[in-house]
Amino acid sequence: MKANFDVIPHLEDLWRYSRVLTKNDADADDLVQEALARALALARTYDSSRPLMPWLVTIVRNTFLTSAVRADAERRRLAAYAEQCDPLLMPSQEYSAELSNVRKAMAELPSEQAEVLHLVAVLGFTYSDAAAVLGVPVGTVMSRLSRARFALKHNMEKMNDVAPAQLKIVGGRDVAK
Repeated sequence: MKANFDVIPHLEDLWRYSRVLTKNDADADDLVQEALARALALARTYDSSRPLMPWLVTIVRNTFLTSAVRADAERRRLAAYAEQCDPLLMPSQEYSAELSNVRKAMAELPSEQAEVLHLVAVLGFTYSDAAAVLGVPVGTVMSRLSRARFALKHNMEKMNDVAPAQLKIVGGRDVAK
């Protein structure tokens, strides 16, 4: 790594820019973390005769755009999967409607959250196993899972088809407020 490759002074500016792109603090944190990991991996390609900040901002932006493309592809895959599942299942109408709402609410989740929720809540992976599969720290899995559970419950409540007390997300603790 080059001697003048010091990202610390730029962290706050990178986070603010990430916040503009993602529109929320948690996703901005994830974006900066992922972009810095990429920057460190690409450090040997950095031309030290040029300013560091524009190079870092470009990496943040490209990381965001790549994530957006992946999220869109994931939504399309989930929608296609949901369409394939309905003919295979012959449950009661009430169960089918509820399952359809869960699928819709799940499809609204960012791909990172949907993926970790599926690994832990559906497939029963431990946090450690999910972290290994995703290649992220256990804390990131826990953070994404927490946000995914909250967002899924919120999405279901928005649909007005499921009262908050009726929705229990596997592996989580629902506390009555």
